[in-house]
Amino acid sequence: MIAPIITALTLAIHFATAAIPLRILPVGASVTFGVGSTTGNSYRKDLRDTLTAAGHQVNFVGRNRNGNFADNNVEATSGFVISQISASARAAAPMFLPNLVLIEAGTNNCNSGALVQDAGANVTSLVEDLFKLSPGVTIVIATLMANKVAAQDACRVDVNTQYQDVATALEAQGRKIVLVDMRSAEGPTTEDLADSRHPNDRGYVKMAAVWNKGIEVALSKGLSNPRERLGKP
Repeated sequence: MIAPIITALTLAIHFATAAIPLRILPVGASVTFGVGSTTGNSYRKDLRDTLTAAGHQVNFVGRNRNGNFADNNVEATSGFVISQISASARAAAPMFLPNLVLIEAGTNNCNSGALVQDAGANVTSLVEDLFKLSPGVTIVIATLMANKVAAQDACRVDVNTQYQDVATALEAQGRKIVLVDMRSAEGPTTEDLADSRHPNDRGYVKMAAVWNKGIEVALSKGLSNPRERLGKP
């Protein structure tokens, strides 16, 4: 009798989490927008396809659009650094009230090759504001993927250490936050880049898989239903 009970519980958990609509705000710069992708889809379409195949209702939100699929809203602008990404996210969050925010920020801060010592502090400030601006939101932060320029990559590695510290500290406070590692075995490598820093289509597929794992973790911890916003879905 144990196996059927476990199976029933597993199915119950799956359908309970799948029943929660995902209103996702993808936040970032050129990578999130889709530079290097032949379609402009970035990781977003592959991620959406994976989530919907698992039974989730998905709605990407954001003030920009890019990609060859219908639900291509995104909050990303090429060239933006953390401060600009933060300002953009702070403006968008109360407009769309997402229950899930995906943050990929800091790549452009590293373009000079110098270390960015306040990256973690600035992202912490952004995350704290997002918790207030979209109550109940869960935030998934991505580490920065590999880069072909050595000095820029060293900067990214340092930023990633800061992000790990941010996630650890916030999680210890009971905050709804998940960190995904774009340098894990599943993430894109320098062989998956269209240039020195932007993923190609294969790289974006790998990014989508990493994001999906993070969202699965978020769902397992409990995700809030998206809040109503002036009668819009």
